[in-house]
Amino acid sequence: MAEQVTDVDGAEKAIARRIGFVARPVRGLVNAPHLLVLVVLGIWVACSFTYAALEDKGPVEGLWWGIVTGSTVGYGDFYPSSTAGRAVGAVLIVSMLVLVPIAIGHVIANLVFDKESLAVATVLEDVHARIDRLEHLTLASLEAQHGRAWLEERLAEHEAADAATTDVAEQMLAMFAQKNAPPTNADQDPPGGAR
Repeated sequence: MAEQVTDVDGAEKAIARRIGFVARPVRGLVNAPHLLVLVVLGIWVACSFTYAALEDKGPVEGLWWGIVTGSTVGYGDFYPSSTAGRAVGAVLIVSMLVLVPIAIGHVIANLVFDKESLAVATVLEDVHARIDRLEHLTLASLEAQHGRAWLEERLAEHEAADAATTDVAEQMLAMFAQKNAPPTNADQDPPGGAR
């Protein structure tokens, strides 16, 4: 029973590696709009010229066929008669059906006005302004009650405590950056394995 679980786990890991081998470059392509547009244009031009060469057509006719086929309009004025030409057409159609909507999604995402984000930003600006006013009024009230010298001492204590907190945060960020930094020559073992 334990051997079966191990075999299944090993098979799942092998499948995950294979999927990751394909998924990582596809994810990178899908999330890079400029590269995606270049790939779409490259596939269109490559398939168009391949069709033109396979079907003894001119380059302009090949490009026209590529636009009509890739957009799935399919006027029927040019179509492949060979099996290889049909395979090129299938590659063009499938790749355009998959990649063009993703590219259109990127364009729409950059054009759509995000009302929710604007509303949140407006509310945060209002909250920040109110906090500033409250801070100013509180400081004025404390100065009136306790005097300027007392207020300056409390503010100095607060700034020192705040600086200590900031130093800890900066130290944590520095540790994180150092941990994720590529190794330098000083970090590597010297010849012979001795340090």
